[in-house]
Amino acid sequence: MQLPINEALSGIFGSVSLAAWIFLIVPQLWENFQNQSTEALSFWFLVIWLLGDVCNLIGAIWASLLPTVIGIGLYFCLIDSLMLGQVLYYSYYRPRKHRSNSLSERQNSSVTEPLLGSSSSPRPPQRRDSLSQAFSGERSDKEAIRNILSVVVVVVVGFAGWFIAWKAGAWSPPDDMPDSKAPLGALVLGYASSFFYLTARLPQIYTNAKRQSCSGLSILFFILSTIGNVTYGASILSHSLERTYLLNNIPWLLGSIGTLVQDFVIFGQFVYYGRLQKHKSRRRSSNPPRV
Repeated sequence: MQLPINEALSGIFGSVSLAAWIFLIVPQLWENFQNQSTEALSFWFLVIWLLGDVCNLIGAIWASLLPTVIGIGLYFCLIDSLMLGQVLYYSYYRPRKHRSNSLSERQNSSVTEPLLGSSSSPRPPQRRDSLSQAFSGERSDKEAIRNILSVVVVVVVGFAGWFIAWKAGAWSPPDDMPDSKAPLGALVLGYASSFFYLTARLPQIYTNAKRQSCSGLSILFFILSTIGNVTYGASILSHSLERTYLLNNIPWLLGSIGTLVQDFVIFGQFVYYGRLQKHKSRRRSSNPPRV
């Protein structure tokens, strides 16, 4: 079957976008687990993002979009909830448990340990992202290579997924264009989700500026987000530029493409605060404390 080039591109971009969104959360979840902390993440970033995904899901159901679109929307809500659960665990439940265990250990040691036995007192766990590790040239090179390979894998998986689905007959371009607008309520929810997506990153940008650091954030998380948004917008635009079609998709285009500006602000923060931390680390190493 001869496939028009615009339909092929729309399918490929859509599939790559889907692959990026599916793997999006994995790098940040792993970063949080490695650090045993989510202090780098803004709680409100995740809450507003979840609100956007909830509005997106309800709007997709209301507009009777494809089951795959609805399924993806449900998946987004689930992974948002998983990330929020991780934040709540590391921010509230685990610290209380740690304080309770520490208090119990101190009470036991006060009976069995001598007063000057401080060498055996429990020490706080060392953070994986200490300055000497987080900004070493060796780690930066390895991380860059890992991120590049991850992006290549996501793109290849996305393309292969579309190609296999097309060859198997499981994917085909839409037969016709919509001749009517989506329900008003669905469009309202679409615009609401765009608003939440456009504002979700602002708390994270503020948190980074307040901490003067992006340590603890996975840059791959934002790279995959950028790829997902770019390819999602490209998938819509390459399919058709017909007026009614574009009007129906404006909310989703605004939500995906509009967040790119804020993503690039966060990339700028990664670069700026990374250089700032390197400068501080060099100053400390060149001026060791006097004994």
